[in-house]
Amino acid sequence: MKLFLIVVILLRECQGDENEARLMRHLMTNYDAAVRPVENSSLPLTVIFGISLHHIIDVDEKNQILTTNCWITQAWIDHHLRWNASDFAGIKVIRIPYTRVWRPDLILYNNADPQFQSSVINTNVIVSSSGEVLWLSHGIYRSSCDINVEYFPFDLQSCHMKWASWTYDGYQVELAKQTEEGDVSNYQANGEFDLISFSSVKHIEFYSCCPEPYPDITYTIKLKRRPLFYVFNLILPCILINGIALLVFYVPSESGEKVTLGISALLSMTVFLMTIRETLPPTEKTPLISMYYGVSICLVSFASGLSVVTLNIYHRGVRGSAVPKIIRTVVLDKLAPLVFMRFETNNRHRNSQIQVSEKCWSN
Repeated sequence: MKLFLIVVILLRECQGDENEARLMRHLMTNYDAAVRPVENSSLPLTVIFGISLHHIIDVDEKNQILTTNCWITQAWIDHHLRWNASDFAGIKVIRIPYTRVWRPDLILYNNADPQFQSSVINTNVIVSSSGEVLWLSHGIYRSSCDINVEYFPFDLQSCHMKWASWTYDGYQVELAKQTEEGDVSNYQANGEFDLISFSSVKHIEFYSCCPEPYPDITYTIKLKRRPLFYVFNLILPCILINGIALLVFYVPSESGEKVTLGISALLSMTVFLMTIRETLPPTEKTPLISMYYGVSICLVSFASGLSVVTLNIYHRGVRGSAVPKIIRTVVLDKLAPLVFMRFETNNRHRNSQIQVSEKCWSN
């Protein structure tokens, strides 16, 4: 009894394989994959196109390239691939190698990958008895993106992926969106950027080479950077270094460390500025964080220069040479009240102090 069941199962499997092979021969006989599958050649073939964004792999600010992992869906009707399911043991769906059927030559217009073909995985097409062809492909796509880093690291980026046929115009192939918005149901979050939206818009373009219209579907990916990493590693150190630079004015002149502290702060800020320059692209719009570092470097340099002037004035008095009257007036009478400091403003008292100090030095 068991042997009989095994024989019956094997016969059914062989018969099923034979039916599928017979259906394949029926469909592929006299089939030309180079011919557009339309019953009326004057009408366009409608191709339904959709993208499912799976993951944002990388956003290269310096080279301005967006790398994404996408699943592509293309569907159309091929009247050459229709059959009566009852004639082939009820087979309603069959898988055919994609190279053996006609396919729309939809490409990514703003592609930035020289090895584009090697990064795309093309699978079999799924053909139903009604002639509907479904082609699912998967690939890693690198597209050019105009990245604006003016407000880095609090920036909002908008990158586009333009898909269209390269050789078929709008009179031959008509593009239709699978959904009004891009599919993000399988999206995996990126560690550096948050996905704000994934929208799609259909355009009709006219090029200088050809008078015919060329439809395209452009997907827009809006991303918002997560700034916490850069706040702790770039912005906060700069604020702390600026605070240290202010302490230069509170270091006693006797210590001789005023200029050393100022130069150390200046070198630290220069190193951080070089780090930013290596990260961001050289665009026409200067990032605000670079301007912030540039202004901070100027202020620290100015503070270091003032420290040199302060030390010079201090050592003039120590050596016994009189401080110029104009400097005493500006510093003691004008600048001191601004920092809530009071000095004896009687000139006779000041001169007597200076004469006493000079006598002490002469003795």
